[in-house]
Amino acid sequence: MGVVSAVRCRRAATVWLLSLTLAVPATAGCGILADDRPATQAASGPTPAAAAVVTRTAGPDAYERSGRPGNLRLVLPGADTAGPYPLVIALHSLFHDGGEAAGWGLDKLAKTAGFALVSPDGIDGSWNAGTCCDRAANASVDDVGWLHALIQHLESNYPIDPARVVIIGLSNGGMMAYRYACEHPEDLAGIAVVAGSLQQLGCRPNAPVTVVSVHGGKDGHVPGAGTPWQPALGTPITSTEQSLAPFRAADRCETPTHPGDVTAAGQDGAPRLSPTIGTSGAAVTPAQIRAVLAAVTPQAQPTAASGGPTTGPGAGGTAAPAPSSTTAASTTPSFTLLTVDPATSPADAVRTESTCATGTRVVDYYLPDVDHGWPPATGPGAFDTASVLWQLLSTARAHAASTGR
Repeated sequence: MGVVSAVRCRRAATVWLLSLTLAVPATAGCGILADDRPATQAASGPTPAAAAVVTRTAGPDAYERSGRPGNLRLVLPGADTAGPYPLVIALHSLFHDGGEAAGWGLDKLAKTAGFALVSPDGIDGSWNAGTCCDRAANASVDDVGWLHALIQHLESNYPIDPARVVIIGLSNGGMMAYRYACEHPEDLAGIAVVAGSLQQLGCRPNAPVTVVSVHGGKDGHVPGAGTPWQPALGTPITSTEQSLAPFRAADRCETPTHPGDVTAAGQDGAPRLSPTIGTSGAAVTPAQIRAVLAAVTPQAQPTAASGGPTTGPGAGGTAAPAPSSTTAASTTPSFTLLTVDPATSPADAVRTESTCATGTRVVDYYLPDVDHGWPPATGPGAFDTASVLWQLLSTARAHAASTGR
């Protein structure tokens, strides 16, 4: 391994996997140690209309001056991938490091879909996402400023498209993605949060941004319904609905109560035969539908092969009995859940999305049979998370910030 020259910094497509030394370099340069093994060619992505403007700083930039210890793992697209290309920043969960992202399926996708993937380390395995988590939050580490400098550093040294930068985070990393989108939405085309929550108080994004949430119904660590206090993290947990609310407002999204806003989806994230999860004379909210799903007994609600509840109308479907829970009945409208044939229309997720006036998207996937963590790729509760997230984020573009909030 050796220090990459300024010329090779610009020739990003010649390198696959790199680790970044975070000490301030002695001379001007990108300060990257490279693995010089030959790279495997990858399928080229679409060529953007605009060419990248690659610049160099006169000396160490804010990121290089940070002196922050740790490793930065960088996977670049193949040599035949035309730049500028998107950048995906993968933020690990609490008490892990950037190496955790190797198990998410993004590395392979970066090579085939044609984007750069960077997986940095948080301080002592933590990110300061606001009220969480651990040392980063307790010491008020400026992770927002550091990530902002990292993005600028990579855009200066590689053919990154500034309009196509996204953050994907798991748990504490997802909380950090929310916080960054609150404070610098203009930097981002979008974010994806897996098993995370918004822990930044007073979040008011001043630019629209695409947001994708994936949350397991069995997650007791960062529950999708939120909790007044999570002892393990020392903070209240914001619900998924409340976490998405500031972004729905910034994106000018309609309330997701119209027919078709809530759909049954399979492992690929795509809607199944059902246009809606339930039928009713009045529109129902995702929270109300979830309450009914939780209250329906196994005998009343069939289970798909994946282990998740099966909902939505399909060929030969029959109506499921209404929930017997007094609490659920008193807080949800009267509507009927319909069953489907799991062989022809498996429903592994509840997908919520409404129309947003800005052209951005806010999409929520609720996986009834999944616990805390990155959803499994196979077995009960399987979900093709990496592909689903990239399918939604790949078409997103950054928006300029408004002058006032």
